[in-house]
Amino acid sequence: MVESLRKSAGMRFSRWTFRGDKDQVTPFTTAVTNARNALLIMPLPQFDLHLITPVIDVLRKRFHDKHITVVTPLHSVELMHLLPQGRFIRIEDAEITPLYLPRMSFLKRLPRSDYDLAVDLNLDFFLPSGYICKKSNARVRVGFGGKNSELFYNFLIHASLAPGRKKPYERMAACLSMF
Repeated sequence: MVESLRKSAGMRFSRWTFRGDKDQVTPFTTAVTNARNALLIMPLPQFDLHLITPVIDVLRKRFHDKHITVVTPLHSVELMHLLPQGRFIRIEDAEITPLYLPRMSFLKRLPRSDYDLAVDLNLDFFLPSGYICKKSNARVRVGFGGKNSELFYNFLIHASLAPGRKKPYERMAACLSMF
């Protein structure tokens, strides 16, 4: 009960924070092709690198490692090997408020880059990563569809786990490689 109240308060605060933000009309046909800097938000609080590798591969084909910033909850040597020149920012549990929002101290650690593309790899909507994605001011913000996702992302991918369908990260990789 208390947890749902905190999440609800966090969502209300997010809606209030971003109430004046209007997304520009973005032609997705060139949005990824013309992008220079990308923000990749790893699944919080943990992730399986083998599952998300298709998305990382697509980003590596499009961006040089030094133009990819990764927000990650874990220190992962394998991830660092995949993106040897990438910028890594670790987010710890203490950097998430009781309302499930990232603390300002964390947001100040994000490089002041102009992100053209932000990709949130959380399968289920997770407020801290959605907030980081939106706060990045990236022109294209990609995330998986779910309740409240439309406030934070302007490109939603529906992660249906029905038999015969592509796995969610493979589906995201295929969508990103189209643009």
